[in-house]
Amino acid sequence: MDDARIQGLTRAIAGFGLPGVPEPEPVVPDADVWSRLLARVRAERITGLAVESAAAGWLRVTDEQAAGLLDAHRDAMTWCLTVERKLLALGDAFDTEGVAFAVLKGTSVAHTMYADPSLRSFVDVDLLVSTADYERACALLGRLGHRRQRPEPRRGFEVRFGKASVHTHPDDRIEVDLHRTLVLGPFGLWIDPDELLERREPFLLAGRKLQRLDDTGMLLNVAMHAALGWWPPKLVPLRDVQEVSRAGAIEWSTLERWASAWRLKAVLDGAFALSSTTLGVQRPAEAAWLARSIPEAERRALLRYQGSRRASGGTAIATIRAIPGVRSKAAYAAALAFPRREFLTARATPGTRPSYLRRLGIPARWIRSRW
Repeated sequence: MDDARIQGLTRAIAGFGLPGVPEPEPVVPDADVWSRLLARVRAERITGLAVESAAAGWLRVTDEQAAGLLDAHRDAMTWCLTVERKLLALGDAFDTEGVAFAVLKGTSVAHTMYADPSLRSFVDVDLLVSTADYERACALLGRLGHRRQRPEPRRGFEVRFGKASVHTHPDDRIEVDLHRTLVLGPFGLWIDPDELLERREPFLLAGRKLQRLDDTGMLLNVAMHAALGWWPPKLVPLRDVQEVSRAGAIEWSTLERWASAWRLKAVLDGAFALSSTTLGVQRPAEAAWLARSIPEAERRALLRYQGSRRASGGTAIATIRAIPGVRSKAAYAAALAFPRREFLTARATPGTRPSYLRRLGIPARWIRSRW
């Protein structure tokens, strides 16, 4: 019962202040509930919304509890400022190199869609570049002193099949997620990221103009992140869906066109459903068309990202099915089954030797778990 209460309070904080959410009864957490609730709030990165709910009088905390919450939020905001300084420096470097990019999620959502940027925490930098510029952007990050966390299974794998690579600098350890598409798997292969990049819009960060996806592209991005990024889904992406769909100038006809052309009806429907039920709000009336005629193939692909199927190779299996052509399917499977030694070493469990035999045991475990 306590776990259910903590979960319910965390969700209420994540939805606090959204239009249409019934005004909740004030909550007075005792010491045990508060310590666990604060830990969940920090883990879900919603300290800003918790501070807001306490200031509004819904979350009634003692002076000591309020001080602890403010400390947690101050830590989160200090890190966000560090990430934003990193983003500004990278923006200058990418502009100098002539690599066009769009800032995804995080900073771009906080500074354009939320009533106050402090309500939306983030921990890393996400940049989208075109597939044509992807390897050049990776090389640029390398020249700037960043190191890839994990090598490609084989050279050229990410350009053909991947989503992103993670780069960190030893001085700050901030993750830079360099994207060439929005998500891993079939839905990442089906979309056209170049069309999203063509619709970029500027936003201001510390007086400097950076590029982001336009409002419609941003809604597509946060919805895909909410439905496909984590399972169970995180609360911040679900809140993002509500903020962007309400505050953004959404071209719903364009979103509907993308959903049909890029096979995203099931994903968008799932994102709106998860966001609405979790946060206790109505889905946008403009998205009513999503509930009509969702192709069964999209539903099946979406299920591969969820629950036990995700843990037992569901995304990889769905990706193979989505890749066109027998040769390309074979190239994808061969790269995962027999990757370069560097990749094998990076993926090895600490304390164990990298082994191709152990690597081939992974799909065998998937099959056993499915059975």
